[in-house]
Amino acid sequence: MEPALLDILREALANKQRKETLERAIGKTVRRNNLDFGVYIKIISELREMSNKEHRTPEDIAKSIVSEEKKSS
Repeated sequence: MEPALLDILREALANKQRKETLERAIGKTVRRNNLDFGVYIKIISELREMSNKEHRTPEDIAKSIVSEEKKSS
């Protein structure tokens, strides 16, 4: 995933409310940063593709991507 998309994903996970879906949190973050809807679609499609391959939820995939990125930094 591109670094700019990782930043959006990281911010969405940090600001996600307890009962809020990841998709909604990403959407809010994209709008807050005045980004295009295509950015939202790109992030969601990449997460869904990875989650289908690994048989995990998109939220689990997002958390693992962000935590792996933190470990490599």
